[in-house]
Amino acid sequence: MAASPDSQRTDRPMTPLLAGMWTLALIFLQILCVSMTESARPGAADDLVSQTACVVLATSLVIFAMVRLHAREVSLRTTLGVAPVAPLHLILSIAAGAGLYPLLSTADDWVVHRWPYSPEEQQSLEHLFTAPTLASRVVLVLAAFVALPLARELFFRGIVFGEVLRTRGVGVAMVVSAVFFTASNFEWRTIPTTLMLGLALARLRDRTGTVLASAAAHLAFYAVPSVLLLKGWDMNTDFVFATRWIVGGAVIALLALVAVGAGRGEEEE
Repeated sequence: MAASPDSQRTDRPMTPLLAGMWTLALIFLQILCVSMTESARPGAADDLVSQTACVVLATSLVIFAMVRLHAREVSLRTTLGVAPVAPLHLILSIAAGAGLYPLLSTADDWVVHRWPYSPEEQQSLEHLFTAPTLASRVVLVLAAFVALPLARELFFRGIVFGEVLRTRGVGVAMVVSAVFFTASNFEWRTIPTTLMLGLALARLRDRTGTVLASAAAHLAFYAVPSVLLLKGWDMNTDFVFATRWIVGGAVIALLALVAVGAGRGEEEE
């Protein structure tokens, strides 16, 4: 029996510890970029578009370095987990992502009401999410709800998940990618919901075999606030979902996540 391509690779394997160090490097570069941008253009630290540009730049640089160390012998598409996604898996991924939003956003609102933002934090958020015109709302959506999730997916469900999977197995890869995805979020109030989202996205990445599925789910998750924002909703105020939307969305998401696993199992038999 011929050896698998992974068993023949001589690249440095990525352990969970190394994955954590790369995540710290990513966070450091993001902070450095924002700091330098703020120095050159005061106010950039409260500009979501500038922050997103820093995230994309930092992610690109760190992924390049990771590829050079851990995945020189395979294609970039393989390293990032970019593979075709089956139509059914795509539909289920979109359903899972969109279905989770009402539940997780409601949970976030509850935490904020329990532990409110300080006046300084509230002022910073108002600067970040103020979009008075349609053009500014479109730019905000493209930056925060399209570019940012895609960058996160390529890093956490792309190279981190794939390289840890190669050395430690799927269970560790799912937990590592979800935990470090959560750690990269600077808002402690959203730790539970970000971890839940990260685990759901990791499951989709595993069961479909492609980062495109988790990316589709991540984009679908933020498609819900994107639609509300483009319709004029002020993101600095809570949007209250009816109970039927919260429960219905959660049930749809759960069924979609289970169905993706069942579909993969049938294909492997």
